[in-house]
Amino acid sequence: MKKFISIYSILLFIIPLTTLIYCHQLHVAHTGIQTFPFIDGQVSVSLIGRQGYSIGIFKPAFFLYSAISVLFYFKISNFFQSYRIKNKFKFYCIISNFFLCIYIITLGERDSTVYEILRRLSIILYIVSMYINHIYLTKILWFLRSNKIIQFNIAYLIILYVIIFLMSILIIIGSPWVNPLFEYPYDLKNIVEWNYFFLMISFYVPLSILFHKNNM
Repeated sequence: MKKFISIYSILLFIIPLTTLIYCHQLHVAHTGIQTFPFIDGQVSVSLIGRQGYSIGIFKPAFFLYSAISVLFYFKISNFFQSYRIKNKFKFYCIISNFFLCIYIITLGERDSTVYEILRRLSIILYIVSMYINHIYLTKILWFLRSNKIIQFNIAYLIILYVIIFLMSILIIIGSPWVNPLFEYPYDLKNIVEWNYFFLMISFYVPLSILFHKNNM
């Protein structure tokens, strides 16, 4: 079980990262605009994903990412249950990925304000739910280690907490965007978006190492 958790974890980092990098490079090639969105915020994740030359890659890749996310959280839920730790990861992951799938489905549909509302609402709910999932998972790992149920290097927990802390800062900075009546700076919104998503998927890297068969 630990082997599958480790594999799924690293896939949850590699698949979205390579997809975004590839789609970003496609956008640069087609527009000639040289940009590094983590710093300059010239383009959003949605923008590079919904173009005619990238949407055929972006959507399938993130549907795959969503499916692996469900597998990951089902496996980790079963792992915790094997130590008699009751959890709600199966329910939470279905909810989170439902919101992600709504976002993916509506991406690129521009003929109705309904799609715009659904995209904004679904991505907000996805961000919040994944933030909660990360905190919840880290809390259980801390409980297992502090009670000596499972032994592993505390450095992994420290890294996870640092990632959550940085995600929290970005949520605070980006929270005014939730209000559609607030004129939030476009570039800043994109910078927050790119960096938040990178932190969110980076969370799975230390998890992958932690759950490797030689580390727990």
